[in-house]
Amino acid sequence: MADSLMSRDGTREHDLIALLGQLPVACMLVRGADDTVVAVNPTFEVLFGWPASRFIGHHSAELPLWVSPEQRDGFLRLLFTSGRIQQHEARFQCHDGQTKPCLIYVEQVRIGDQSYRLAMAHDISERSSAHQELRQSEAKFAALFIDSPEPYVLFDKVSAQITEINHRFTEVFGYQPEDVIGKTAAEFGFWRYPNKRPAIINKLLRDRCLRNEPIDLITKDGRTLNCEVSSNFILIGNERCTLSCFKDVTEQRSIEARVKHQAYHDALTDLPNRLLLHDRLQQHLALGERHGLSCALLFFDLDHFKRVNDSLGHTCGDAVLQEVSRRLQARVRKADTVARLGGDEFVILITGLSGKPEQSAETARINAAELLEAVSAPMSIEGHGLQLSCSIGIALSSEHGNTPEDLLKHADTALYGVKASGRNSIAFFEPQMQVVVSQRLQLEAELRQALLEGEFRLHYQPQVDARTQRITGAEALLRWQHSETGLTGPGTFMHVLEESGMILEAGHWVLHEACSFVARLLDRELIAADQFSLSINISPRQFRQANFVAQVGAAIAQHQIPVQCLKLEITESIMIHNISDTVEKMNELRDMGIRFAIDDFGTGYSSLSYLKRLPVDLLKIDQSFINDCTRDSNDAEIVRAIIVMARSLNMELIAEGVETAEQLAFLQQQECHTYQGFYFSRAVREEAFCALLGSPVNWAG
Repeated sequence: MADSLMSRDGTREHDLIALLGQLPVACMLVRGADDTVVAVNPTFEVLFGWPASRFIGHHSAELPLWVSPEQRDGFLRLLFTSGRIQQHEARFQCHDGQTKPCLIYVEQVRIGDQSYRLAMAHDISERSSAHQELRQSEAKFAALFIDSPEPYVLFDKVSAQITEINHRFTEVFGYQPEDVIGKTAAEFGFWRYPNKRPAIINKLLRDRCLRNEPIDLITKDGRTLNCEVSSNFILIGNERCTLSCFKDVTEQRSIEARVKHQAYHDALTDLPNRLLLHDRLQQHLALGERHGLSCALLFFDLDHFKRVNDSLGHTCGDAVLQEVSRRLQARVRKADTVARLGGDEFVILITGLSGKPEQSAETARINAAELLEAVSAPMSIEGHGLQLSCSIGIALSSEHGNTPEDLLKHADTALYGVKASGRNSIAFFEPQMQVVVSQRLQLEAELRQALLEGEFRLHYQPQVDARTQRITGAEALLRWQHSETGLTGPGTFMHVLEESGMILEAGHWVLHEACSFVARLLDRELIAADQFSLSINISPRQFRQANFVAQVGAAIAQHQIPVQCLKLEITESIMIHNISDTVEKMNELRDMGIRFAIDDFGTGYSSLSYLKRLPVDLLKIDQSFINDCTRDSNDAEIVRAIIVMARSLNMELIAEGVETAEQLAFLQQQECHTYQGFYFSRAVREEAFCALLGSPVNWAG
């Protein structure tokens, strides 16, 4: 059979048949024209137990290897569809009746003018790492003859001269056969680091192979490629050779480096992230334990950063975070770490602190003060002049914990303490702070449950016209019917709703409950639509929602109430954040018929320049001025000034917190006749409010 092939196609065919006979992997050669088996090697006969005569001259579909017709049809369909098979696992019938699991490779080859399929089967009955490497080596060896997609080189084992290269080697490295055949790799400058070559050669000789050895190689045009080299000793005829595969992994290494960097760094600022900070903390804690050093963890939070995002947009907010990261990096040593944990939270790890705990604390305090000053310096971002403050909580490894988790938790707790006491300051962790944090977390969890269980209630405080002694409206005030402690006022929980974001859900409920209340009053004919309005408080966070206008419109439509019966109370702080957005939303709502009141006027950031731009109908004089207006001349003058200003701007007035007849008399002297307060009634439940509507005004004082 071998003589016949050689007579038709020459020495190359003879070499291939001879090579099949030497390979330790089972091989079968099938002629493509008629799918007839033309050769099997001795390893094939040994593996399956069938004599060669049972295969040679038979059609591939008639072989005794197939376990079932379905297996045969599926296998041939796969082969004819793709033209090749790589690492396909299947079981085949042996001569002794057993089946044997094999790993199959099938490739198209040409011998002269004829097309053939070379099938190789590897027994995987007892897989081991050595068998796996052998299988990979055999697959690479076979691929050399079928135009492998990887660069291959055949070296003479004794002289180390190149005897053959494949097409892919030329494509990747640029060397033509005439450039390299007959030369060693050292002779044409293939190695980037020739001094590493002896160690690699010794490793090859010692281990009899190389597996994915990292080597930097030089292309013909001078570029450096990161490669993984795999080599085996093989026998071709009587010649001992070294077959080497050179896999270009330059792009892969670059991607791996980028992925690794991204896994440990913040995408926006390129600072270390929580994962890398944790790793460095562990290292420095271990180092400090061995050498008697300590470290300090400074937890940063930008004060009211959300206002930047809400008023100027997230692009501007991102630019602020990048500027803050640059300022922090510029103020620390190279040995220290500046990390961003997310949002506006930064952490600085100050390492190598020596001396007594008091000295370490003083060093940390001085560093924190300098960093606070750096962050608080004015900045210009996208044409906006900004000046932000920050809060810093500090934990020391010598005092507050010996694990990364403890230090981060305690520094965060100290930060919370700063924020709770007014922000823009520095605080070290103290054990009692943990109690405050735990209480806050407990309160937040209970509020979430309250939203789920429907524990919130609205109470209503009447607004009275003292001239007519008639109730003209009311303010809806939120209360919490706690399952254990009973009715709770907003002073204990409103700030948590705001800071946690639950105010959005709570505010949505208040809006609908208030509209529903107005609808019930109208149904019972307790109010007239043109003589009564209900005020509800809108939080800044709620107002800044993109769909806030639509929410209000939907609530009014759902409960089918006259628009003029609803009044929205906004705080002065809303006015100074994105004034254009504020004016646009207020005008849209005003066009719908909604009226606006400025709540707690005079206590915040009031400015006539803002006030004259807003479609405001009513000012509410804050109760802090009303309390002492009859005893303190300054408060009295402030109240007079607010009344005069409102009158000049054609705005209505309501005085809050009126508790005495003297206060009411003073207000009436100043031509302010509408008020709410304990002098008439506290905020009451719906039933009690309805009773007030149905009876004459009776002064409580």
